[in-house]
Amino acid sequence: MWFFSSIHIHSFIVISGVSPAPPPDPLPNILYQLLISAPPSPFPDVLPMSDRDAHDGYVHLAQAVNILPLAMKNYNYTRQLWALKLNYKWMRENQYDIRWEWGTSHETIYPHLYDNTTKQMVLDIKTWRREENEKWNQTSLVDDPWLTDGIIGGTISLNLGTIEKSVLQLLCTLLSFYVIFF
Repeated sequence: MWFFSSIHIHSFIVISGVSPAPPPDPLPNILYQLLISAPPSPFPDVLPMSDRDAHDGYVHLAQAVNILPLAMKNYNYTRQLWALKLNYKWMRENQYDIRWEWGTSHETIYPHLYDNTTKQMVLDIKTWRREENEKWNQTSLVDDPWLTDGIIGGTISLNLGTIEKSVLQLLCTLLSFYVIFF
């Protein structure tokens, strides 16, 4: 007969979600916010968070280099994407709470804004469209010079040569298959 007179049960708290990550070096001057519907016109002083952002407690932002992979991974269900080009340098100078955190795969870091997007942050707005049977990597999103990190002398843009463009399209296609099957 087993007698458990002094069993100690330890409780563990598991916190799911984002993990802090080191910011890129050098820091970009521009970040982007993707939207699946057109922003209000005229643009409000404070943009309400999307349902997803409100649920997570922060606004999901991205660097220029992340836009195409994010579109391929998360936005194949929509035929239009809007992007807000945000002045990250101004946001830092005005002490907005932006944290760099690991994505769920712990392979990519993303900036998260722990506040609402404001009119003062927005530099520009862009819309991309795709045809019904077209993937995002077959659109102008692939090499759009509008996407930049804003670092003078070190601009990261998606102006790619033929080989680089083909490799990026192949990687994005493989990523979309990975998402579909897993």
